[in-house]
Amino acid sequence: MARTLCLSAAFVVLAALPSASAVTVAEFGAKGDGVADDTAAIAKALAAAAPSRGVVHLPAGTYRITDSLSLPPGTTLLGEGARWEGSATQLVVEKPGFVAVRLGHVAAVKGLAIVYPNNADNANPTPYPPAIQLDGINPSVENIVFVNAWIGVSTPPGGGNAGQGMFRDLTGFVHHVGLHLSGCRDVNRIQDVHWFVGGKDTPGKDSYFAKNRVGFEFGDVDGVLMDRCFMILGKTFFHQLPVKDTPDGKKAAAHSLGFQIDECWIEDVDYGFIFEGMSGFTINSSNILVREGGCGVKVAADSLFYNAVIAGVQVRGFGKPCVGFEYHCNTPHPRNRLVIADCQVTDGAPAVHLKSGGWRAQIHDCHLSGPVGKPAIQIDQGADWFTITNNILGAGGIADNSGTAAHKTVSGNLVEQAVPAADGGR
Repeated sequence: MARTLCLSAAFVVLAALPSASAVTVAEFGAKGDGVADDTAAIAKALAAAAPSRGVVHLPAGTYRITDSLSLPPGTTLLGEGARWEGSATQLVVEKPGFVAVRLGHVAAVKGLAIVYPNNADNANPTPYPPAIQLDGINPSVENIVFVNAWIGVSTPPGGGNAGQGMFRDLTGFVHHVGLHLSGCRDVNRIQDVHWFVGGKDTPGKDSYFAKNRVGFEFGDVDGVLMDRCFMILGKTFFHQLPVKDTPDGKKAAAHSLGFQIDECWIEDVDYGFIFEGMSGFTINSSNILVREGGCGVKVAADSLFYNAVIAGVQVRGFGKPCVGFEYHCNTPHPRNRLVIADCQVTDGAPAVHLKSGGWRAQIHDCHLSGPVGKPAIQIDQGADWFTITNNILGAGGIADNSGTAAHKTVSGNLVEQAVPAADGGR
């Protein structure tokens, strides 16, 4: 009986919602010719769709906008298709000063490109506001291409609750940050987000994005499910910041629940992953290619009390020394723990570095190698409560400076002589 009453109540609530309607921006005067200012026409279409939480269609075309398009709660702005080359529907932002698309609660933007034609200079890009700002909970950003954006998608300044968000099938080129989330409550989903190269270089100068771009950046978030994401060329693929966004700008520690990360591919970066706040994570079945002196996964966290596991991950350099995995926690929380299992590191100098706050590390069944004369695993004084078992190690073996008082098990490891790479070190 209770089940029937619950279902009946749900039916009444659903029946009370107005039927969603669909409008097209052409009905409100939008030209889509790349010349006319279509801002007002699109805004009128969004206002017309708001009462029914409906869909606003952007037919194939180029829509020049000069102010933010604010999507009312429950509405969807829907283009006719986004492709890395030749998107059917494009929003064009010629000048800085405004967010292109603002999403209210349960609002969505899908199937279009957001283009910044005057921000293609890679050496001296302009810091535009984000292309898409998340002003409400449960936003959907899907099948979007970014062309020369400064920031792709972001919560508002000071942070905002964009929990339950879906970010899927995003691609293109951003100069500074691809996706920034801080203040989110409830789990966000990030799927098939790929950041590529783009723009143009000023002769004789370096690209800003190659040295500074962050693909995914987080302050405090409840949780993240992330899979099949990619970035080529930048500073850092994934960065959990030590502090969260705050309205007054004062520093406050970032406390995030777990990050679940699967099947990512990362190329030509200084850092694959950096964890600096309070959190936990799993990184599975991913490939990380780092530059000389870089690091595949750097854990310099306040604490790791939601479990941390790295499994099935490969880290390699361009034939130059790099660090595979580095582990340190600033606060000796009783649940701090890191597992590294079934991983491979080449060019590691060292492949694994347990620093002074590296407590409760378990490293097993890995292949860890590096340059001749460098240890495969380096353990600093202060590391404690760790096990290193059943690994195949490069000729440098283990350099253990933890001391005789450390609680540890080191057994079953095999040390092999340097073996030349059959593929030339690629």
